[in-house]
Formats: sequence, structure tokens, C-alpha cells
Amino acid sequence: LMMTQYGFDVGENKIQVAEGDSMDFGKHKVIFVFAPMVHWPETMVTFDTTNGVLFSADAFGTFGALDGKLFADEVDFDRDWLDDARRYFTNIVGKYGPHVQAVLEKAGTIDIKILCPLHGPVWRTDLGYLLEKYDLWSRYEPEDKAVMIAYASMYGNTESAAQVLATELCERGITNVVVYDVSTTDVSHLIAEAFRVSHIVLASVTYNLEIYPKMLDFLNQMKSLNLQKRTVGIIENGSWAPQSGELINNFLDEMKLMDVLGGEVSLASSLNDVSYRDLRDLADAIAESINGKTE
Repeated sequence: LMMTQYGFDVGENKIQVAEGDSMDFGKHKVIFVFAPMVHWPETMVTFDTTNGVLFSADAFGTFGALDGKLFADEVDFDRDWLDDARRYFTNIVGKYGPHVQAVLEKAGTIDIKILCPLHGPVWRTDLGYLLEKYDLWSRYEPEDKAVMIAYASMYGNTESAAQVLATELCERGITNVVVYDVSTTDVSHLIAEAFRVSHIVLASVTYNLEIYPKMLDFLNQMKSLNLQKRTVGIIENGSWAPQSGELINNFLDEMKLMDVLGGEVSLASSLNDVSYRDLRDLADAIAESINGKTE
């Protein structure tokens, strides 16, 4: 498909292979395994049975240049690569979780010693670490008991409420909290964090009786990439006709297994005594939800 789209006339210089076919090159023998939608429709991975090398195409890849270090065991992967590996998976392959699960099931039947993705470092040790991450991500299970607060603010008041909520959560012992401005953070990073955390708070102003555009973009991407199984809190803001909370709630109803916490916080331009009390109640609900979950 790609060759024809880019105008390459391969003519007769091609060999068509199917699931389970093999080729013998003398010392090396390879077999072909179909991996549709990871992330191209016709994707296949190739397994070298001689050395146990899986050439995994886009699977198990990551964003980022190698900086001379070819192997994952030559870098601090958690520190330097994990965020980009997660961002790569969630934004490129995230929509196709069931297809990834099928690939993982096939991978479990062969003796893989080395993983060679098209993008990112080669894995020759601790393959189970990356396979476990892919298993979590493709089942849409959160990695961490953590809270992501994503806010859309016009004059700083919704941002202030988001920061106050973060403080309230920390005071309740919930310290794995991150706060993002959807207007200044690339949506690919927002998506990666949404896949990582167990709880998401969406705080948005009302804009022309709609959800603020950047927040709506984030929501559309979450839905498009099939994010599910998250607990969500909502904060809305509107000077005279706040609508964003109801609209966000309706949007989440169209997604799978999204548990929306009760007690939506509604601001009339800025925090006051009533909305601050509601914000503390939301912090209580999030803390209780997190503490009630098991690893």
C-alpha cells in the first residue's frame, strides 16, 4: 500500500507473503506474522528464528532520537524514554487496543530474545517490562493511581480553581497530581497523561455556550483514541450561563466506562465560598476513590 501511494513501481520485484509464511536465507530463517492496524492495515512483523529477533514494525516503538545509544539497556528508560514511548503508543496505536492485544497473544507463543522496533531503541534485556506496559495501555488500564487536572482558562480564574484543587488533593495525601493548561500543552502530551493516570479532572470555561475549543479538542482526541476506564471530575465556569459542565458530561457519556464523580463544581467567573466548598468536596471524592482502589 505505502509503496504505491508514494509512486514506487516495484513491478515484479516483490514477494507476497501471508500469515505464517517463512523464508530461508541460509543462516537466517524468518517467519511472517500478520499484525493489522498496529498501526497500518497491512502491517506484518518478522521473526528471525535463528537469533530470536522480532522485527516489530511500529509496535514497541517510541518517539525520540537515539543519541548514539542503540539499546534500551544503555539508557535510563524510565527517566529518558518512557514518557515518549507512552506518547508514541497512545497517539499512534492507542485506538487499536484489541489489535495490540492480539499481537501480544501471538508474541507469547514465540521465544523472543530481541525486540527491534522501527522507532526507538532495541530491546535485548527485560523485554517483559515493555510488554507489560503495552498490555496495560492496550487494555486501557491506568499505570498509576494519579490525578491529571486539565484546565481551559481565559482570565486565570479556572486556572486558579485547578491549582486550588491540586493543593487540596495534596493536603489529603494525594501527591501524584499533574496540572496542564490545554491551551499551551500539545494534545499529544495530554493524551499520554490521560492514559497514564487513573483520575482526570476537566476544568473548562464556557465559550459561546460551548466547551472551550482547546478542551473540546482534547475530549475529541480522548474519544477518538478510545480512552476508557477512567474516573472523571468536572469543573465548569461561566459568568452568566455556564454550560461546559453539562456538555462535558454528555460527551463523556458517549465514551466507554468513564465514571463521572458527582458534585460537579460550577464557578460564576471565580471561586467563592460556595464553589470553594464544592471544590473541597470534589477533592474528598477523588481521594476516597483513589484510596478505595487496589493496585
